[in-house]
Amino acid sequence: MKRIIYIYSIIALALGMASCSTEAPFSAESRKGEGRVLASALSVELKTDEKLVRSSGVPDVSDFTVDFIKADNLEDSPVKHFRYGDMPEVVTLPVGEYVARAYYGGDYGSEGGKAAFSAPYYLGESGRFTISENKITDNIGTVECRLSNVKVTILFDENLVKVMSPDSKVSVSVGQRGSLDFTPSTSESGYFAYEEGSNTISAVFTGVVDGDEVTESKSYSNVKAGNHYRITFKLHSVDPNEPGDINPGNPGDEIKIDATVSLEDMTGDGGTDVGEPSDEDIYMDDDRYPNEDPGNDPGPDDPSTPENGPKVTAEAPIDLDKVNEVNASSKVVLNFESKADSGFTTFEVDIESNDLTPAELESVGLGAHLDLINPGELLGALQGLGILKENQETVLGEKNVVFDISQFMTPLSIFSGEHHFVIKVADSDGEKVVTLKLKI
Repeated sequence: MKRIIYIYSIIALALGMASCSTEAPFSAESRKGEGRVLASALSVELKTDEKLVRSSGVPDVSDFTVDFIKADNLEDSPVKHFRYGDMPEVVTLPVGEYVARAYYGGDYGSEGGKAAFSAPYYLGESGRFTISENKITDNIGTVECRLSNVKVTILFDENLVKVMSPDSKVSVSVGQRGSLDFTPSTSESGYFAYEEGSNTISAVFTGVVDGDEVTESKSYSNVKAGNHYRITFKLHSVDPNEPGDINPGNPGDEIKIDATVSLEDMTGDGGTDVGEPSDEDIYMDDDRYPNEDPGNDPGPDDPSTPENGPKVTAEAPIDLDKVNEVNASSKVVLNFESKADSGFTTFEVDIESNDLTPAELESVGLGAHLDLINPGELLGALQGLGILKENQETVLGEKNVVFDISQFMTPLSIFSGEHHFVIKVADSDGEKVVTLKLKI
């Protein structure tokens, strides 16, 4: 294991003002229903473990924003907020329970953006404190700010660079929104907003390698805020002398490129609440061969072990083992079959796309989550697009379901990029999850 030398950086700035007793009376200018908090009652610290090339890479906490937010609803707008370096000596607030939130950065460029180069986001919150009428609060404590988005760096092995086309690139996304393109000349790291439930890095290589057009989709799950993921793309290596070390896949569809990832915790907590940081290389999943080391043959399936749950097949030209290039007139049909007495008990579809936002889905009457068992208010749209048959209200109990989204290709075709349909089905015999990958 490579040795990581962490530079532990704590930068503290506190405004030096005289502390007052919480029992100190207000002046004649005080107003009913208000209390005060001293600026010296809190300090802001930046806590990070990061390999810093230059000290200028660390922001000055004077530039952090401090919000005073009602503790009962932290999603509300702050009651008051200040640049930390400009905060007045005494802040007047309505009585109530509060939290002080300090943050800096995360400028993703466009409204609603979720990814940008060189855009770290630091965040910290105090504990709850009380503002009482005609009282002064003089001890909130330290607000420790840590990296709170996901940092990604893409590296290209020199042997791969020698044989790939100049326009080759890797497109990276974390979760459902925000994508960045990396090339060998990209020296900056990308920063991605962290959202609960959207914790998978997708890294798609596109280009020409040794004269062959290549599209390789790699993924890594359980991504945590505050981690730095260094992903290295390299030529897929096969050792012909090692038994079982073969190149899986059909002729012309072999894995040509591997991707490995190493993790570095940057929160200053040595890995607390951010997963299991490691400087060891971990193979990323190839979307065609998930949960397998692409350098090893997993071996044939055991024929004595029957496959549980519903059966799914794709009608040509759709292939569930690769990214399918489609347009407005494409035929996109999957067939689901249940042999259980119960028929289908679960049939859910989650649409994951960097370009097709929930608001845009709503414009055609759909949502990012579709339930063909309980379609609810989306019933009319599902019937209108042919996903449910005319007058069909549910697929509950059915044993053969044709999932035909060909009509959906027309509105989808105006959104460039890659769109994933994660389909989960179940019956009394088991559950199955498949991902339909479409690229406009």
